[in-house]
Amino acid sequence: MKTITAPGSKNLITDVSGVQVGHAEDYKIGTGVTVITGDNPFSAAVDVRGGGPGTRETDMLRLENSIGRADAIVLSGGSAYGLDASSEIQDLLRNDGKGYQLGKAIIPLVPSAVIFDLNINDNPHVNKLGHRSPWRNLANQAYKSCSNNFLLGSYGAGCGATTATLKGGQGSSSWKQKYSNGQEYTVGAIVINNAVGNPLLNKGPSFLSGYLEINKEFGGYGTSSENFDQVIRSKRLPRSIGIADTFNEISSNTVIGVVATDAPLSRANLKRLAIMAHDGIAKSLSPAHTPMDGDTIFAISTNQNNNKSELDSIDILAMGSRISDCVARACNRAVYEAVSIVKSKPTWKELFKSK
Repeated sequence: MKTITAPGSKNLITDVSGVQVGHAEDYKIGTGVTVITGDNPFSAAVDVRGGGPGTRETDMLRLENSIGRADAIVLSGGSAYGLDASSEIQDLLRNDGKGYQLGKAIIPLVPSAVIFDLNINDNPHVNKLGHRSPWRNLANQAYKSCSNNFLLGSYGAGCGATTATLKGGQGSSSWKQKYSNGQEYTVGAIVINNAVGNPLLNKGPSFLSGYLEINKEFGGYGTSSENFDQVIRSKRLPRSIGIADTFNEISSNTVIGVVATDAPLSRANLKRLAIMAHDGIAKSLSPAHTPMDGDTIFAISTNQNNNKSELDSIDILAMGSRISDCVARACNRAVYEAVSIVKSKPTWKELFKSK
């Protein structure tokens, strides 16, 4: 029997059984919300590596604390204002009878992370929002659109995302393979690429982590072994790769995301996957995890694979490696699929052509 090692059928995080994604966006003000949920709560962990994170309910996912689960995870634009999206999702989950039951009370648990997209137009749109911000309404729309299929590029929380050189966005990828217990598991990632760093190899069109490309998923240029030394040389100081010259222009960018698997994992192993997932950011963006980034990755397990045996350390190593590759590929797909919105940076497809 041939061993399968390939992306899932959709090449999306929803190739992981039990994961659904919904998103909504407002192109007029350049922001959006992405929701990751499922029929059942997830086992969850988180790893925060950026120097300027915007998060909610991440402490409850720490290993020393009692509750390592999530009923949904929210990725949002809007900076701190966008954290309000989680409150709407919490209300919707409660109305659907989903949440952590404590006595007679049902408490939906909704960790979240946000990006800064408030300066996508000439004037920060947050100054014109009135008494009610748009993120609760966007969260409502996103939750109601949750399904196994969703869009990449300038959608959801990726609507107003940018990188150092190009328009950013929402990206996803997946991978499936067999492990030492004989069972096949699927892993996947969804990211919002709003990084301080540059995703391109020098000035493009190749991506810094183009060597991970599968089936021309981000333009078909790849990165051959012959020019891999260019990847090393391209990891230069920020101003040499297109990052803005003033701190104020780059002080609030980030990559946020979720990695998922159907494998039954302990919270400690989920934490390890969240840590290793950050390697995908470093593979695809230079620099990464800066004082100005808020890089945050959640790791979830749906526990929906019939084989309940725990994976050993070598399997976790292999799975973490694949997950980091998925994050890198998702970061690239976010940029590759992006389209222009008002006052945004140029898109990859405006500057280059796919092979």
